[in-house]
Amino acid sequence: MHKYELIFILQADLDEATLDAAVENIETLIKNNQGEIAKTDRWGKRKMAYPIRKMNEGYYVLVNFVYNPEEVAALKRTMGFNEQILRSSIVRVD
Repeated sequence: MHKYELIFILQADLDEATLDAAVENIETLIKNNQGEIAKTDRWGKRKMAYPIRKMNEGYYVLVNFVYNPEEVAALKRTMGFNEQILRSSIVRVD
């Protein structure tokens, strides 16, 4: 098990309930695969450096967690299927 940092950008035009559900969905996905979430930090709406899918703003979320290295690729793939997530990045923290 290694420590990881996940940052993802959700569509800014989503309502509060949908944002909460999307973040909860990612947290549940991590927990169901024997991961442990250390901290979830919601940065809120921010202006992006360049447009993604013709959107200039996004809702940023940072998640620090402990996860099995063999499951990281599956987590990335699952997040890629979610239309509400504009971008995501998973980085191993030493």
